[in-house]
Amino acid sequence: MLNPEDGKVLNGRYTNAYFDLLYPLPEGWKEDLAGPGPSPSGYYVLGTLVPEDDVSATIMIAAQDMLFAAKPDSSAAAMTVAFREEISKVNGMTIDREPTEVKIGDRVFHRVDFSGVGLYRAMFATEGRCHALTFNFTTSDRDELANLILSLNKLSSTAAKSDASAPLCVKNYAVPENLLRRVQPELSGSTVPIPVRMIIDKDGGVKHVHVLGGSTGQRRNIDEALRQWKFKPPVVDGRPVEIETGVLFQFKGQS
Repeated sequence: MLNPEDGKVLNGRYTNAYFDLLYPLPEGWKEDLAGPGPSPSGYYVLGTLVPEDDVSATIMIAAQDMLFAAKPDSSAAAMTVAFREEISKVNGMTIDREPTEVKIGDRVFHRVDFSGVGLYRAMFATEGRCHALTFNFTTSDRDELANLILSLNKLSSTAAKSDASAPLCVKNYAVPENLLRRVQPELSGSTVPIPVRMIIDKDGGVKHVHVLGGSTGQRRNIDEALRQWKFKPPVVDGRPVEIETGVLFQFKGQS
């Protein structure tokens, strides 16, 4: 089973089969150090890219799991507008291009450009599997920013399992009225919420568990417990379907 953070750079291309994404790196670029793990709100740094011979620019590929976002947005477009508003409040930052919808290949992106403290930036956000997937370009040269943006024109499919055949993403399916059997995992010692994605098969069984946080023991306990959960079989338009949904484990003292 694929997970969002399974992407990697190989032969000069960033490939992520979960998002059905293949991105050839600009010429002379390489993969940088790995980013942190997923946050409690489901934000991933999927990859960071840098030039081989200097540090005048960076490309960060990231994703926000919309099932767990601190301020859930209904779309990548809404997230881009919210991001623009936050950036505009930062001293020294200038919005150079208002949020705009652009088509790159067969994907719809939402773009916003901004600059400040000698750096020029652009963010492109698109949607996939209940995530807002972003490409974040940063450089000290305005002309280089334009060239880096052009590299997105080479974006393509992985030719692996396509997004169309992925489980249907359904928010808030793991609620009491849909649960037939629930086993509570042992999570002693936890101090922060732990978000978990799961795939529920057509019969209501848990087919795959992806724990986004917690210790090794907590992740193991969650996996073992959730695989014993049983749901009402998911039905869409009168037919059983396989779905992907999420559940957030909260602890005492957390709101």
